[in-house]
Amino acid sequence: MARSLERSVKFVRPGRYIMNMLLFLLVVGAIVYYLSPWSPQPSPLLLDAFEANPALNGLILGVLAIGIIYNLRQAGVIDPAVRWVEAFRESVDPARSRLPRAPNLIGAMSRLLLDADTRAGKLSPESTRAILDSIGTRMDEGREMGRYLMNLLVFLGLLGTFWGLLETVNAVADTINGLANTGGAAEDAVSQLIANLREPLSGMGTAFSSSLFGLGGSLIVGFLDLQAGQSQNRFYTDLEDWLAGMTETVRAAGKGGATYSGDIADGDLVGAIQALEAALAANTETQIKAAAGQTAELKDEIRALNRTLIRVGRGE
Repeated sequence: MARSLERSVKFVRPGRYIMNMLLFLLVVGAIVYYLSPWSPQPSPLLLDAFEANPALNGLILGVLAIGIIYNLRQAGVIDPAVRWVEAFRESVDPARSRLPRAPNLIGAMSRLLLDADTRAGKLSPESTRAILDSIGTRMDEGREMGRYLMNLLVFLGLLGTFWGLLETVNAVADTINGLANTGGAAEDAVSQLIANLREPLSGMGTAFSSSLFGLGGSLIVGFLDLQAGQSQNRFYTDLEDWLAGMTETVRAAGKGGATYSGDIADGDLVGAIQALEAALAANTETQIKAAAGQTAELKDEIRALNRTLIRVGRGE
């Protein structure tokens, strides 16, 4: 049964997850193009939002580009690992001399599998658990960077928001102070108020534009991180199923201290449980009978002691 499980496991390559990521990026690119001045219906929305604060918005777009490349790479590292596992399964060379170099993700697993060839290709349960823990830890470490980039985009968006609001508050305060210290006709005051409101409005542009780019970039990186995580989880599941067919079963003691190993059928398992229950019942019955005999002997000794005390009290 273990060998059939090993042969039936089919590893899924990350190609479809990478395709989902590329299609999503294509949709995002189409939306950006539609909102740009170069679309069939030109719109200055994104360009004006970017020019509200080119430095901060450029930093956000740079972090977004890093997040896109990193998540594509995280999904892509699964493919070399799948190719190595398939080459290992198809290899007929006992020395495994023609195997390609194992990627870092499954470096520990490759060494343990090569060492297992000396034991008829079987892994111990401890080795299997160590392999899965090692690969799971490396996957989690790789995804931590993707989550950090996603949170960084949100932080930069909020930073720009508070930065813009601070500029707005200061500019409004300066405008009010300027009107209070300025005399003259009412028309001049209104003209000066309109001119002075340009700076507060530019601060609001910084706040909303950074939020737009930051939250939008976080949405993009979050979806890519989801797809990369799904590709890694699928590889981990396939690998767990495959290693289950290569792991030697637990050895159980038989009569006379002998041991046996192999796949345990359901009937054998039920028979073993029934035999264990019968042994426990027999052992319990023996202990009950022994306790009853000891109790009877103790009662006889107590009666003899009472008779002795009565005689002594009478002076016999």
